Amino acid sequence: MMARLAVSRSENDDGPDVLRWLDRMLIRLCQKFGEYHKDDPSSFKFSENFSLYPQFMFHLRRSPFLQVFNNSPDETSYYRNKLNKEDVTQSLVMIQPILYAYSFNGPPEPVLLDSTSITADRILLMDAFFHIVIYNGETIDAWKKAGYQDLPDHENFRQLLQAPVDDAQVYIVVPWRFQTT
Repeated sequence: MMARLAVSRSENDDGPDVLRWLDRMLIRLCQKFGEYHKDDPSSFKFSENFSLYPQFMFHLRRSPFLQVFNNSPDETSYYRNKLNKEDVTQSLVMIQPILYAYSFNGPPEPVLLDSTSITADRILLMDAFFHIVIYNGETIDAWKKAGYQDLPDHENFRQLLQAPVDDAQVYIVVPWRFQTT
């Protein structure tokens, strides 16, 4: 809701004004629903219901929905139109991409959208709605360049390399995702 309100406000107001408005709204929310001791910033805590809200605001402020620098007016209009037409789940993916980690330790797992998620023995799949990116860690990349996936003894490695590609294909061909209306 806040993303759609901010996009609506950005049609009439300047970009910095909208960002300041978002910041004020976040501060008001923190004051109303956060627990803190005055003059002790380390004491601030949010309830479980609001714990993800600040990071969504962080990503929204930097998204192409509000940051129009380096975008043509057509691109800006396209991004804003898509945000307003998609459902809540897809809108959240547009604002804050989903990051999955693939490793030999088990099935794919969601990880934080943070540099700490990058390790040498992982493959990362990021779904940002408009873009899908697959990243191989250093060790995985070295093994791939060495051609281990082509050797019969390394079937598990071949399957590990193929899993994010297969999952990315599912995201790409979902018919409701990129429909034109």
